[in-house]
Amino acid sequence: MSKQQNKQDKGKTSVITQIARFSGIIIILIGAYIIYRSNQTQPEPSEPLWWVGLGVFVVGLHLFFFSNMPKHQIYEWLKSESIALGLALLIRWPIAEPYRIPSSSMEPTLHGDFRFGRGDRVFVNKWIYGVRYPFLNKRIWYGKKPQRWEMVVFKTVEKDAKHKTLVKRVVGLPGERVHIEGGKVYINGKPLELPPDMPDIYYTSGPVGIGGMEYGIRTEDKYSLIPENCYFVLGDNSAYSRDGRFFGWVPNEHIVGRLSCIWFPISRWRDFTGFSKTWWWKTLCLLTFIFVVIRLFFARSTVWYSWKSNKLCHYLVNQISYGIRIPFTQIWIHRWRKPQRGDIVAYLTPKGIENLPSEIVLCGIIAGIEGDKISIQDNSVFVNGKELTNTTFPLNNLESSFSKDKAPYGLLKDKEHSLVPVDNVFIIWDFPKKEMEISADSRVIGWIPEDKILGKLTHIWWPPSLWKKFK
Repeated sequence: MSKQQNKQDKGKTSVITQIARFSGIIIILIGAYIIYRSNQTQPEPSEPLWWVGLGVFVVGLHLFFFSNMPKHQIYEWLKSESIALGLALLIRWPIAEPYRIPSSSMEPTLHGDFRFGRGDRVFVNKWIYGVRYPFLNKRIWYGKKPQRWEMVVFKTVEKDAKHKTLVKRVVGLPGERVHIEGGKVYINGKPLELPPDMPDIYYTSGPVGIGGMEYGIRTEDKYSLIPENCYFVLGDNSAYSRDGRFFGWVPNEHIVGRLSCIWFPISRWRDFTGFSKTWWWKTLCLLTFIFVVIRLFFARSTVWYSWKSNKLCHYLVNQISYGIRIPFTQIWIHRWRKPQRGDIVAYLTPKGIENLPSEIVLCGIIAGIEGDKISIQDNSVFVNGKELTNTTFPLNNLESSFSKDKAPYGLLKDKEHSLVPVDNVFIIWDFPKKEMEISADSRVIGWIPEDKILGKLTHIWWPPSLWKKFK
């Protein structure tokens, strides 16, 4: 392949990458606009349109980030995302799910607003009352029964309801006789006392039957006696809540779960069920904090080819091998050693390398450090005139060889392409064949600044069949 043809191919790849990134940005903006419009629809936000907007947004996001990635990293990202999405759906279906409060029916306890970015976001415990079949008002098994004054999320029993999913408070239990009079709720003829953590509510009853308000108001059994396995629910903002007084009893199977907390906005955080005081929640928070600290400062995982093979492995990277940095930067907080020959490291590609995305993670062996003279002869690495063999992976009989046009470093004898500059290293990896998707190391990329090194590889941890510990 001629130099001119090679440059043309590189230029074409760069143009495609830029087009993909620009297209990704446009698609992201379109998705964000669709999400915004979905929250402006009347009489309530459009959930199908919201999902369409989210899908478009995610496609644009992937196009933007993947445009600068090699195929093997795209594959690993998609695989990881699929696993994460599967786990999220597995948690969302039977365990917990976030909801947005769309109306003011539970004021002042819950702030509701259908507009974009408004209204409290809450988490709902879907496990506590028993797991429901997906998309059906039917339970696989029954758990704890809803208790009085608990706030629940449920699917409305009204076919033409403005909001299909509602949040109300359980007031009447199965088999009880309920009646509202004088601002109070009477159960079996006795007035209920409100718990101290509830607002002082005056339950409106109005003229019997006004606007369809009959349940809990009229005294006939049909409107006052709660059937088995059903519940009577009311909103805290009684005068502006369409609740059980209008649509009647809510079957247990319609109840999605118990509202556990307000999680957003942060200023509105509130735990309604006391879960944040339990040992398991504190343990989960502690483990999450430890994991985040380890990931930011101490260790990470990366994907790269195994030696002389096109199999992908997951490597554990010790991020404090040479010092400690400010997370997400290449700024050292403190540095205690410099990279040495033979170190197996993960590193970021420098910017400005033709036909190679910048800031992607590659792996390799440090064959030369600052001041070393590098020479590639007969597919072996020579440092200062001596063959380099004392490494975990022998740097001789390399299977991948390059032309001087494609990989000038180490092949050309001039100082620019053979003498490692200060604060730089020469990194090499043995690829299984010449035309691999990314057969790039220092022979192609050139000198790697020490600040680009993320840390030493300590293990291959996945797959187990290729498990290996490095010195």
